[in-house]
Amino acid sequence: MSLQGKTILVVDDESDIRELFKEELEDNGAKVLEADNGNKAFEVFQAGGVDAIISDIRMPGGDGVDLVKNVKTTNKDIPIYLITGFADYTGNELKLLGVEAVVFKPFDISEVVGMVETKFS
Repeated sequence: MSLQGKTILVVDDESDIRELFKEELEDNGAKVLEADNGNKAFEVFQAGGVDAIISDIRMPGGDGVDLVKNVKTTNKDIPIYLITGFADYTGNELKLLGVEAVVFKPFDISEVVGMVETKFS
C-alpha cells in the first residue's frame, strides 16, 4: 500500500511527534503539511489540497476537537485521525463528530499510518 499522491496534514504541538509522522508518511509516498495547533491547521486546511488529517487533541492555540468541528463544516468526507493521551472524550463522542479513528497514546506510528493507507486503498 502507498500514500503516493496524497497530502496529509499532521497537527501536534510537539515537533518531535510531527517529525516522526512526517518521516513515516513520506516513506509511504505522502506529502506532509504540518501545524502546531488547531487554529493554524485549519488555515492550512482552508488553503486546499489536504487529503487527510492526523491531529493531537490537547494543544494550546486550538485543540483537535475544535479543528474537527471546523473542518467538518467545510468538508464532511475528509478522514481525520485524533491522537490523545487523555480520556477527555470517549471514542464514541469523537466518532459522532465524524472522526475516522481515535488513537490513544502510547501508539505504534506504523499502525496509525496503516489506518490512513487503508482508507485510500
